[in-house]
Amino acid sequence: MAGFGYLLPTRGVVLGSDDRSTLAAKTQADITGLAQRAESMGFTSVWVGDSILAKPRLHSLATLSAVGAATDGVDLGTAVHLPPLRHPVTVAHQTATLDQLSGGRFRFGIGVGIGDDVEAEYANLDLPYGRRGRRLDEALEIITQLWSGEPVDFDGEFFSLDGARIGFGPAVDPPIYIPTAAFDPAEGFPAPFRRRLVEYGGGWLPIGLDPPQYAAGLDRVTSILEDNGRDPATFDAAYYIDVVVDDTAEAAIQEARRFHDQYYPARDPEPDEWYHHRGAFGTKSDVVEELDAYADAGVEQFVVRFPAADQRAQLRQFASIVN
Repeated sequence: MAGFGYLLPTRGVVLGSDDRSTLAAKTQADITGLAQRAESMGFTSVWVGDSILAKPRLHSLATLSAVGAATDGVDLGTAVHLPPLRHPVTVAHQTATLDQLSGGRFRFGIGVGIGDDVEAEYANLDLPYGRRGRRLDEALEIITQLWSGEPVDFDGEFFSLDGARIGFGPAVDPPIYIPTAAFDPAEGFPAPFRRRLVEYGGGWLPIGLDPPQYAAGLDRVTSILEDNGRDPATFDAAYYIDVVVDDTAEAAIQEARRFHDQYYPARDPEPDEWYHHRGAFGTKSDVVEELDAYADAGVEQFVVRFPAADQRAQLRQFASIVN
């Protein structure tokens, strides 16, 4: 049976707040409060997105630290964190601290970001957008070495370290989830993705695939791991999915469209087929049927985002699905 994770609305609370006092109230109610509610409903994990400038939101790792203190056992994940936007020593220090404070509950979804807003984000941070993949590769090598707690020497294209040491590591080395979004994995993985899966991957976390594409992509992931001596049984097959439960599929997609118009203001409106391709929208039975199709395709862990204004209502509707 697949597990369910809930994506906390760290961007939604910012978009829905006109002043600091409103944001403070929403942060307590809609971040730590909803995390506690999701845990009580049977969700096995809670997740947060990441951005500095492109999509203003609460800091991902700081948020998970607070959520970890407010919950008992749910795993704490990033979907996804963007290491190329920071120095890897800082990321290693923050993630090791988070994992220690939470008792080994951290799951490290990583990526580079894509889109005009992300390109502007890199430019404002004086970072090379076109080389963000290579910067990520160096960051992953440094972060995982620093997690040992031992001194690290490194001489790369972007970073140079001489005996750098954070002095401790995470309670348990967090599984690193490799996302995909910009290509059809059924047609194969580009070389950088294959390398990250083999060297660092503890899970696969794609978005925007229908069940047949997911199944074909998972077959490729399994082959890549086996061909490189990795045991696929130790690898988490995850999927990031948008879900809206409503009286009809049309009403659910309309709700999601309003959400996306605010969340992604620079994007052109998408047709209904786009929504059906990336998520589950409609009545509870419609959603269950779609989730079952993904589970049959091999999904072991869903990261569920509700692109809807009323998160509590969606959680209530979804509670019987989780249980």
